[in-house]
Amino acid sequence: MLETRKVFIDTQSFVKAGLHFDGPAFKSFRKYCEANELFHVSTSVVDREIKSKIALSVNDAISAIQTFRRKARLLSSLDYDKVKGLFEEIPDEDIHKKAGDVFDDFMSACSTEIVEADGVDPEELLSLYFDRKPPFGDGKKKAEFPDAISILSLKSYLQDDEKIYVVSDDGDLKVFCADDPNFISVESLDKLLDIYTTHTSVRHEQVKQYFIVNEEKIKHKITEFLEECDVYNSSTWEDAEVDDGLTVISLGDIEPSVLYIDDEESQVTFDIDVEFEVTVTGPDFNNGIYDREDGRMYTFDSTSRTSTISTIYTVEVFLHYEFIDGELVNAEDDGLYISGTSGGIEVAVEENEPDWY
Repeated sequence: MLETRKVFIDTQSFVKAGLHFDGPAFKSFRKYCEANELFHVSTSVVDREIKSKIALSVNDAISAIQTFRRKARLLSSLDYDKVKGLFEEIPDEDIHKKAGDVFDDFMSACSTEIVEADGVDPEELLSLYFDRKPPFGDGKKKAEFPDAISILSLKSYLQDDEKIYVVSDDGDLKVFCADDPNFISVESLDKLLDIYTTHTSVRHEQVKQYFIVNEEKIKHKITEFLEECDVYNSSTWEDAEVDDGLTVISLGDIEPSVLYIDDEESQVTFDIDVEFEVTVTGPDFNNGIYDREDGRMYTFDSTSRTSTISTIYTVEVFLHYEFIDGELVNAEDDGLYISGTSGGIEVAVEENEPDWY
């Protein structure tokens, strides 16, 4: 049941999403805000924290670009436009502005109401800190002051019987929300949007039913998607490479969250447990010979090791259909995408088992 249309997204949720404001959940949330179906309420603390984290991320990216250019200086002389573009100079301030504009555009599109901290009661803040109450927790961490100021800013903003969803997976904030009837904790924006779509439409249950009925078909698509991805080994096993990608062994249950829904399509996401097998081949250092003069290990053969890896992936699916006389018909799922795989799948398989000696 939808208890309020006001939503606060904690800094932790933005960071967990990689500060990508054009992800599926954020795009859907933006649509609902633009339609005045949901209302985004933030705080000056979150606004400053996000802008600070964006600036730090940009600085790291600029540093990485500069390092790349130094190491790849030879390539700058190539008469190849695509390569030349890697060495095109862009003022740092322009990069910072473009990166900051993405966040500002999101906040503006959502008609975000930013609550200042001037309504916070200093005595209440200090009481939470010294009494070790959430969001400070047992450690009484000074680093939790921004969270405390942020949540107390919201408390000063809300009317006595007014409620707000707090989107955060932070444990201390969850405890705070559990103790205050004005705050409703939701661990992710995906879950919040699923609550909203459940409230707004009978289509929601039919979309979820589609995933129950077609679970094996969707799992087959997930398997195909993963097994077609490039896979590379990033362990300390020097020059070791993955043989022929990966093989999916098992997939967990699908529990879909409906991010967006209308008469023709819906956007659905879910986390799924994946277990896959990968074989890596590299130099046989175990049977190599160490040359003291050269200070290096010489190998004369290669060896392979197969490893089973368990992980969790976030899957995004678009479902297209017709909604006729209250029924979902001619449904087709397409556009399946698995987050974090665009640059290939990284594994870390060593020559020896972790407990080998």
